Amino acid sequence: MEVAPRDPAPSDTALRDIILAHQRWLTSSKDGHRADLTLRTFRHLDLKGIDLSRAKLTGIQLLRCDLTLAKLVEADLFGANLIGSDFVRADCRRADFRGAQLAGADFTEARLAHADFRDGSLLVSFGGIVAPADLRVEPGQDENLTMKRADLAGAKLHQALIRRTDLSGAVLRQADLSEADLTGCLLKDADLRGANLMKCNLTGALLNRALLEGAQMGGAILKDANVFGVDFTKAVFDQLDITDTISVDDSLEAAASLDALIKAHEVWVESSGAKGARADFTEKDLSGGNFSGRNLTGAVFARTKLRAAKFDKALLSLANFSRADVTGASFAGADLKGADLGDLIARRASFRGADLGQQSAVLPDGSVRQWPTRLSHARLEEADFTDAILDGALMEGATVARAMK
Repeated sequence: MEVAPRDPAPSDTALRDIILAHQRWLTSSKDGHRADLTLRTFRHLDLKGIDLSRAKLTGIQLLRCDLTLAKLVEADLFGANLIGSDFVRADCRRADFRGAQLAGADFTEARLAHADFRDGSLLVSFGGIVAPADLRVEPGQDENLTMKRADLAGAKLHQALIRRTDLSGAVLRQADLSEADLTGCLLKDADLRGANLMKCNLTGALLNRALLEGAQMGGAILKDANVFGVDFTKAVFDQLDITDTISVDDSLEAAASLDALIKAHEVWVESSGAKGARADFTEKDLSGGNFSGRNLTGAVFARTKLRAAKFDKALLSLANFSRADVTGASFAGADLKGADLGDLIARRASFRGADLGQQSAVLPDGSVRQWPTRLSHARLEEADFTDAILDGALMEGATVARAMK
């Protein structure tokens, strides 16, 4: 698609006039005009309840705007930049979102039935030279897209890239998600009945209790996905590999019990063992658990199943992970100095920016003792160690084939 460059955003008065003329156009009034805001830029505007149904919004930039309860039925948002904007309970049925930038947007409870979210590239002409549109990115903006309880029935999401999106409770009946990348998405309690999930990448997704009756699942990738409460017998497929999935209870009761153990351990660390209790998770199944940012210094995870668990920026120095299974887990930015990771199974795990150097301590007699991080005989195939600190780590016998450094 090629469109000519446009001027900056119109003034508040001009925008109001455009919107009013559009309302008249929607009611077939003679003096009405279809709104055309192609390539315009708007920031931090309160547009609650606005009706821009069928409007031409190609390449529009709506940055951190509030469109709660807005009407965008059949609107042309091809190549739009919607970073950080709110579309809570907005009516976007049959809207064209192809190629739209949606980072940080909130579509909670939005009506998105038959909307088109397929890939697309907006091209604009500058002095006869055609190039991709210059879409602005808001600094520090949360990149996670939210579509909780959104109605996406029949939506076109073929080959869509919507990683780490919260689709909890969303209605995706008959939606086309074939070859889409839903890595790390939350699909808890989602209605996927009759959806096309052929070759869909659901790596690390949370599918707890999702409904899959009649869903086409052939070739779907489910590595490290949590499928607790999912009935695959009602899905349609010739072959489906679920050997690398996990099935862990995510109930409030289970989460509360785990949190109580972690809090007791944090008290134990802060009081140097005088209060609380050291956390010992030996041989438990805590796959999919979120330990990010917690202080688990010296905790015991020996032979624990922790597939797809999150330990981002956690304090784990001197912790014992010997013979644990952390396949697909994330330790990004974690402090693992002096930890025992011997015989660890860490295939596809992320240690980006983690500190696996030596832990030092001054003993009562004034001497200094160092504990190197132990990775002996660990299985680290396809693990990501980008920007990780490994100074002094013991890696005798570790398998590091295809690991990223």
